[in-house]
Amino acid sequence: MTTLRAPIRVMLVDCRPLVLRGLQELVDAMKPRMEVVGQATSYGCALDAVASLRPDVILLSFFADPLDSLCAIQRFVHDGRARVLVLRDHRETVPATDVLAAGAIDIVQVDDSGEAIVQTILRVGQSPIELGQGRSPGRVQQESVVPMIKMEPARHAQLTAREMQLIRVIVGAPSAKYISIAEQLGISEHTVHNHLSNIYHKLNVINRIDLLMYAMKHGLLDNEEPPDRTWA
Repeated sequence: MTTLRAPIRVMLVDCRPLVLRGLQELVDAMKPRMEVVGQATSYGCALDAVASLRPDVILLSFFADPLDSLCAIQRFVHDGRARVLVLRDHRETVPATDVLAAGAIDIVQVDDSGEAIVQTILRVGQSPIELGQGRSPGRVQQESVVPMIKMEPARHAQLTAREMQLIRVIVGAPSAKYISIAEQLGISEHTVHNHLSNIYHKLNVINRIDLLMYAMKHGLLDNEEPPDRTWA
């Protein structure tokens, strides 16, 4: 008789609502293997909720907070149950070695693919709970000094005004269905699929979550004017 493994319980900690929404969609798409059991926008709120939520994995980002990020990690793992996985971007100044020394099991990058993040959550959620587990110090030290390769502005220049309009709609509602997007923009679902396919190819992303992360990481819409609704 096959014994079903309980879903990995994931808690998300980030101060950005869009990132939380995108990560929740990414994790919950993997049900019943994993599920989001809670979210927090500050380390203090997350610490207060851990006892009742009993997460297997805490996926957290570093952000400005009254509680130091490394101290937060130490407190999360203090009871010996929670596994901490850190989501970093290229602006992070805390060395990766310090992150692991504080008790994090592993590190993922904000520009990793959604599939890579999911696979890391699965591995971390099924791993024994031991401080310092995960990447070897040598590998982390090597990775911490490798400069992040910035995307060429020419890649953004390939996007048409219509594609930028579609990106804006998706960033505003990451979980919206294709029919809803089509109705909002006054186009067909087929046209939505075609434009998304072109966007994914031009930006080298594979799905909506990757697109959301890419748009936020590179400030793709920071200086955009509100789109008009005229589509051919």
